[in-house]
Amino acid sequence: MDTTLFASSGSEMLAQFLAHSKPGLPKYAQLREVLLAAIESGHWKPGARLPTEQALAHHTPFSLGTVQRALRALVDEGIVVRQQGSGTYVAESRKAMDAPWHCRFIADDGKSFLPIYPKVVMRKRIRERGSWSEYLDQHGDNVIRIDRVISINDEFSVYSRFYLNADRFRGIMEKPLADLDGANFKAILSREFGLPVTHVAQTMISLRFPDFVCRALKLRKAVAGTLLEIAASAGRDRHVYYQELYIPTNRHRLVVSDIYPER
Repeated sequence: MDTTLFASSGSEMLAQFLAHSKPGLPKYAQLREVLLAAIESGHWKPGARLPTEQALAHHTPFSLGTVQRALRALVDEGIVVRQQGSGTYVAESRKAMDAPWHCRFIADDGKSFLPIYPKVVMRKRIRERGSWSEYLDQHGDNVIRIDRVISINDEFSVYSRFYLNADRFRGIMEKPLADLDGANFKAILSREFGLPVTHVAQTMISLRFPDFVCRALKLRKAVAGTLLEIAASAGRDRHVYYQELYIPTNRHRLVVSDIYPER
């Protein structure tokens, strides 16, 4: 397999993909855009091995350190994967979530919903308190928080924080993270824990996103957007989960009701 990006077509190939990079970005982010454009164009298909870091540094105007940082960014986003002693590969097709529930953005046809691709970026027990604490009847470190970046049809991304009672759902901490990437948590709680969600309370507020959200979604600092807060229960009193969705400004309608009329 050819393991070079530009050697066969020289500066023309380089110029083609560099045209996809956005002006004003740091060097590593420019290279990330170049590599992503090559992947999305089909130059590298799912499962294909990328050139080595040294080859990329040789055939592009970027330093080895810049190449390494750009590849780390793509790994963090789940676009490429690294295999120890083997190399860096384009990730296989991502898992699209079925019945996305709280992320039902209407497509341009006015009828269907945009596909969504969640990727877990963090799972841990948390000690801090927040609006989720009283709802889940938990204190201290008895809350599981799962953070995901959710790509909406590759047009924009939403940041999700999902909170669970750690005593009741400790099995969630034992699942491989890859199993949670495209998972519908509502379906898992119903299927594996016998807790079908029957009631959902949702509130929305416009606010400036905190820094961690802006960094994760690659937005400028303190950009404004929408926070959708969801409290779900099985019955009216048996609380199941609490979720926060940080939604940047976009051109699509979001369905927030349980019933969506046919069109």
